[in-house]
Amino acid sequence: MTGWMIRAGRGGVYAQSWFEAGIIGIGWDFGRADIASMTKEQIREAYVSSHPGESRGRVSAAVSQVSKFAHDMAKGSTVVMYDPETRLYHLGRVTGPCVASSDDGMTYRRTVSWGRQAPRDALLPASKNSLGGISTIFSVSDEVMADLGRAVGEKRSAAKATQATDDAEDSDEDARYATFDNGFERIKDKILTVDPDDMEQLTAGLLRAMGYHARVTPKGLDGGRDVIASPDALGLEVPRIICEVKHRKGSMGAPQLRAFIGGLRGGDRRLYVSTSGFTKKTRYEADRSNVPVRLLDLDGFARLYADFYDRTDEDARAILPLVRTWWPA
Repeated sequence: MTGWMIRAGRGGVYAQSWFEAGIIGIGWDFGRADIASMTKEQIREAYVSSHPGESRGRVSAAVSQVSKFAHDMAKGSTVVMYDPETRLYHLGRVTGPCVASSDDGMTYRRTVSWGRQAPRDALLPASKNSLGGISTIFSVSDEVMADLGRAVGEKRSAAKATQATDDAEDSDEDARYATFDNGFERIKDKILTVDPDDMEQLTAGLLRAMGYHARVTPKGLDGGRDVIASPDALGLEVPRIICEVKHRKGSMGAPQLRAFIGGLRGGDRRLYVSTSGFTKKTRYEADRSNVPVRLLDLDGFARLYADFYDRTDEDARAILPLVRTWWPA
């Protein structure tokens, strides 16, 4: 069963809204022309007319992607979309034609009937790599589609996925952002393999990289004080950061947050790290809290860690080493 992978904007910014609305979209501008009725060559001519001065490679990449959306992703086609916030691949079927759209971030859209969901963590490594292709739209091999099917409940096998192919050269900018997003997903994959004790040490290492003196508290009845950080080595100056770390134990609910916030002293700040995320009600409780509290989920932790990695100490790097990738300007 072949399918099509489509990126929901940079960093998956549109994934949730597309899922809720039952749509997918693209953002290339053709002045609301009916691209579904145009041949690939006509799409090229229209794009060149609307974007004079663009390089041949960028034109070729855009035309290939637009043509796939307008023609190849026909009604009945299987489509895959990734939501980095939930770490779920959504599988659906295209149900509508390609039509012009005025929705935010989209110039053309198709309706989709979303169905099954496959957790990224349940996929084979080869499938993860394949689904990390740099194009906005690309075909997904039968092997990877089969692995996605197994991840939503079918029996898993040791079959290896093959790299999905793409027949067009993407622009440097699109490729850079796609590589950037895929890199963060791979960092998140690694974080989820860290054991709970090392996750506490990693959190302390991140706070130290941000300029705080941080230490992991001894095990026992710590009252949610897994890591304590302060501006000075003695812990006397304010603000002190009291941090609790929950690693892959289910999304944190509002009652847990209220219990965590209780007992703050003057000058204390609360940081809650939950690699399984937070419920909407929990985020609401944090926003309306009368005391300073910050929620940090898996995506937020990964991005902060990458931002401050150059300042991290050897202890943190021993747990989660990263390699910087350079890209031509």
